[in-house]
Amino acid sequence: MIGVGHRVVASSGAGPSGFVDGHTLSQMMTIMGDRAVRMFLPFFETDAADDTPVQDVGPRGHHFLKYNTSDQPPYIKGHVLAYRLNGGDEAFDMADHDDFSMGADGTPANEPAFTIGIAVKFKSIVGTYNLITRFDQSGVEEVEYRFFFDSGRPFFSIYDAVQAVFIGRRRNAAYAPDEWLIIFVTYDGSCANTGVRIYVNGVRVDDNNNSAGGYVAMHNEAASTVVGYHTNAAGNPVNFLWGDCWGPFITKKCLSGTAPAPGAQSEVVRLTNLYRRVLCL
Repeated sequence: MIGVGHRVVASSGAGPSGFVDGHTLSQMMTIMGDRAVRMFLPFFETDAADDTPVQDVGPRGHHFLKYNTSDQPPYIKGHVLAYRLNGGDEAFDMADHDDFSMGADGTPANEPAFTIGIAVKFKSIVGTYNLITRFDQSGVEEVEYRFFFDSGRPFFSIYDAVQAVFIGRRRNAAYAPDEWLIIFVTYDGSCANTGVRIYVNGVRVDDNNNSAGGYVAMHNEAASTVVGYHTNAAGNPVNFLWGDCWGPFITKKCLSGTAPAPGAQSEVVRLTNLYRRVLCL
């Protein structure tokens, strides 16, 4: 839950105050992988102004900083507090930490599987908007992964910083602004484009590769973990997210998009439905 200026904790009941019931939280954490969760911002505590540390209530309890003060406060969306970012100077970030580094030593055998997700409603589809990144192009590039939208189209790219190349997938058709999208991007650790999948509202949507060069494997780089921008070659933050968001996460687990049995739901669909429940979509 992103709710700067509010003290928000998991509660035994869900209601318009911005609380989410503990059962729903438990279900989410089980699907994401419990202690494998690296970043989990749907539920956090913050004490005062929106430039104070934001502590996630995932099992690792990291602190993120609001990149800038807010033009608008968070607002109630369903049972949670959604956050509105202005596309110009607002985001969340945290200095480099190995918990967020999905890269290892550049060896394919050590390539990790992982999933990134967020619910977002874009104000505009004109331009490029970063969702969740470890992507710093200043000086010597420190790049691992970048999850972004360009002209309304989702892209998920995974980088080999030593080879200066990347693999990934994208969707060619654009989504419209002003609609909630629940987006999960998964990677199976195979060091191939085919190992990347993009799901929107529970449905797989990637239809093209997005790659360049001879990818080998990721490396553990020293980039910040960011919700809402990346750092360009001049050292400036760019491509700020313009729109509303809730529930960004990173987990070292590739969520399955395949139902385990006839009549059952896949992990992707189950988690999508939990997001729908708390957002009242």
